Amino acid sequence: MTCVQASEITAYLQGEGSEEDRAMLRSHYEQCESCARELAASERAFGALGRLRTIEPSADFKRRTEAAFLRAHPRLGRRRWRLLPRIAAAAALLLAVGGGLVLLRPGERDTRLGVIEPVRVREEDPAYVFIPRSARPKTIDAAAWGEAAAVDRRIVDAIAAPRAWDKEIAASLAWLSARQEADGSWKGGDAPETVELTGLAVLALNGTNADAVRKGVGFLVSRQRDSGAVGGGSPESHAIATLALQEASIRAKDEAWSKAAAKAVAVIAQQNQDGPWGRGPVAAWQYHVLRVAAATGDRSLVPVLVRGYDAPGSGLWTDPLPDREGWAERAAGLLARSPIPGTERANFGMNDLRLAYFGTTLLRPLEGDAWTKWWSPLRAKLLKAQASDGSWPAGFEPGKGAVYATAFAALILQTPQRLPPLDP
Repeated sequence: MTCVQASEITAYLQGEGSEEDRAMLRSHYEQCESCARELAASERAFGALGRLRTIEPSADFKRRTEAAFLRAHPRLGRRRWRLLPRIAAAAALLLAVGGGLVLLRPGERDTRLGVIEPVRVREEDPAYVFIPRSARPKTIDAAAWGEAAAVDRRIVDAIAAPRAWDKEIAASLAWLSARQEADGSWKGGDAPETVELTGLAVLALNGTNADAVRKGVGFLVSRQRDSGAVGGGSPESHAIATLALQEASIRAKDEAWSKAAAKAVAVIAQQNQDGPWGRGPVAAWQYHVLRVAAATGDRSLVPVLVRGYDAPGSGLWTDPLPDREGWAERAAGLLARSPIPGTERANFGMNDLRLAYFGTTLLRPLEGDAWTKWWSPLRAKLLKAQASDGSWPAGFEPGKGAVYATAFAALILQTPQRLPPLDP
């Protein structure tokens, strides 16, 4: 039986309807198998129509047309040469006037069929490439990973460690828990954003609210496709969801969650055989996932990590044995920019929570002076902007809601416990 929403597919592909209506339809099409098949067929048909070429007339088309006209109207043949210049001039005048009227006519909605542009994964700003590239070789000896067991063990131990948060973090986690939907998700503007927000919330709550984590993981698993992809959104939302599955399965020792995480990791491992996915934060999420998977025993991922060794921002996860001096050199560029310059609403437009998060994960393992210079002002600014109910307001980062801001801020403030230092 055809779903009633299938009748809206043509209008959806033509861009009709409000953003809210289109988001609801997009969410439905991602979950309804019959609509998904119909949508895919329509997209192929629209694409084929857009590729049709205009057929050019043959060289003797004009001559054959004139001959056919004269056969139909022989009486006009005797005056053809005298009238043709006048007819041509009149036609040119009419075309000019008609063209002017068309240009002056108010624009109407264009409802013609055309080629449907594929959804583009957001590519990160060049500004996000904030780590200077190392002068060291782009590849390292994979054998070095045989000595990385101690580092891997500290990464896994930090994920599974007991949590004891201060009152500000505890308040933010209570606020997040209260915003969880009945299906276990934290809702965003569309399906991919919902997956991303749910992954961020599960990461922040892991070890604090087992019931909320269980329902959140259940939602993520329910959105996993046969291919292993979670939600079918951007590489970033998939990686965040995968990391949430990994960390939850490590803490709960749940075999079903581990299998779901492994399927999602396999998507990332095959996603790009030549290097990182995008730039900066997008790549860093992927390599974080791969390193956690390798640390928990999947050594087949070592070649992928080796290929990503010099990816900006990925070194914490792609160095088998990070050394303090080399790591400090790679992270030095972070101290030149504050990721949260605005604590008042008028200045929220300059805030960048992803830069704050990844800068914190890069500098935390160093400890020492660089970490103190980064962490002290960042923590103070985050706490100054926190509301009395434990949340951070919508718009704290441009275009982002309160759930996004609160989950990210909580993760940033949790980092000293979530990540181990370079030295044991």
